[in-house]
Amino acid sequence: MKKQTLLLGAHISVAGGYYKAVERALSIGCTAFQIFTKSNRQWAAKPITQDEAELFKKTLKESGIKHIAAHASYLINLASSTKHTQTQSIHALIQELERCHILDIPYLVLHPGSNSACEKNQGLESIANGINSALEFLEKDNKTMILLETMAGQKGSLCDSFEDIALLRRLIHKKSQIGVCVDTCHIFAAGYDLRTQKSYNAVWDAFESLVGLEHIQLIHCNDSKKDCGSRVDRHEMIGKGFLEDKSFELLFNDHRFFAIPKILEIPKVDLHEDLINMRHIVTLLTEKTKKELEIFVM
Repeated sequence: MKKQTLLLGAHISVAGGYYKAVERALSIGCTAFQIFTKSNRQWAAKPITQDEAELFKKTLKESGIKHIAAHASYLINLASSTKHTQTQSIHALIQELERCHILDIPYLVLHPGSNSACEKNQGLESIANGINSALEFLEKDNKTMILLETMAGQKGSLCDSFEDIALLRRLIHKKSQIGVCVDTCHIFAAGYDLRTQKSYNAVWDAFESLVGLEHIQLIHCNDSKKDCGSRVDRHEMIGKGFLEDKSFELLFNDHRFFAIPKILEIPKVDLHEDLINMRHIVTLLTEKTKKELEIFVM
């Protein structure tokens, strides 16, 4: 029986060129990774040249890494009360999706939006309208999937509950282009406790009931600097925060998620911290799991 691959990696810098991100990911044994296709703190973006795109795709193919996602700019806020910001956010989302298409990146992770001044359902409707507008504008051959990221509820951020994700999916027309990215730090901060077998099972039972586990396309694996229900989004090294090792032991030994890429977004200076965290995760695998998975972590 062929082993499955441990799908584990990190958010990787594209400094020096998109192809450099592939080389960096490969150097620490990533079997999945995430990038920004542009500055995450600016609206403007330099166009991607054909040479840049071709070199990236060639390097990615040669690397053997088959799982990659892009993360959208943090400036995008489809729930904003300001019409100008809403419009700018829709244009930015379209741009992000087009850039993913040029680079053959199948997934775009999106922070859905925040608005503490409006009713939650009103905010979710604004997000859905923005996503519907963006997807309608795209060329028909652009099948990039938007992954709605679960949020911590900090500063009015929406989608801090599975109910929000479920409602938002219902409001979006092109459901085949909508998936979910679960962030462990975010859901923990929002009140979903993963630290015991009982609470862990309850969290995923709730997600299955409200949204469906089949819609999870990516998992952001981050520990939390703050306790469960704090609604504070502060990532921490694996096992160093309030989520503790147990949460990640349960997650990485859960057969239901073996085929889902898992990405680290931990505080770091360079790849060294990513490697430390990846190696630590490997120590959390049971002997049974290790026999079932092919592990490439350096």
